[in-house]
Amino acid sequence: MTLRAVVFDLGGTLVHHSTDFDKLIKSAHQSMRDYLVREGMAVELDDVAKVSNEVYSTYSSFAEKSFIELDARILYSAILYKLNIADYSDQGLITGTINSFYGPIVDDYHIFNDVKDVLGELADDGLRLGLVTNNHSTDFHLRLLGKFDLEKFFDAIVVSSELGVRKPHKRAFLHCLRELGVKGVNALFVGDDPLQDIQGAKNAGMRCIWVKRKEHEDMPTEPDRTVQSIRQAEEIIAHLEWPSTGRR
Repeated sequence: MTLRAVVFDLGGTLVHHSTDFDKLIKSAHQSMRDYLVREGMAVELDDVAKVSNEVYSTYSSFAEKSFIELDARILYSAILYKLNIADYSDQGLITGTINSFYGPIVDDYHIFNDVKDVLGELADDGLRLGLVTNNHSTDFHLRLLGKFDLEKFFDAIVVSSELGVRKPHKRAFLHCLRELGVKGVNALFVGDDPLQDIQGAKNAGMRCIWVKRKEHEDMPTEPDRTVQSIRQAEEIIAHLEWPSTGRR
């Protein structure tokens, strides 16, 4: 079989945040509270943080077990409702709340070295490129891609909030393969999460390269190759032969 496509994860694989996660969330809560106050809402920071954490904690547990991804608008409408804001269903207010929360998070993201060069080189080799990412906010996803001008590299982009299913469910990967017009045996997945990326892609019939950004105690599925960077992944794609396949 011939390798025709390479599919990537986004967060932790191509881009990353640099600030401690808890500090980043506190900044996001402050930004959201400031926005709501500007819109005339009498809300306190402690209440915003408490309600937001409660909604996210319940949803995260549900999503982890069910693999169902809800759109961020549903979650933020619930947050506004629990904050006793009368216009909790107003779409403009919901959009502003989402954007205010994710503003500090988007600002904190950085792109890993060589990502753009590698994506360009793979595309020049004639490989189709895909992206499969877990995110309940399409707005955040688009802002993140736009910050680094990454969207232009991909022939197919699958965001869990739009599909309604999150990794590691194989439907997310199979949907991307259909968009790319390739079969799993003709595609390779590159990601940093052993469960969401590696096991999920394997279940969809894809071969995998694990970008080992940190140690993981639990490896539910062995990757085909392990690397430390996107550049090393590209070198493997370029120079190593896979069982029963070739690049061209």
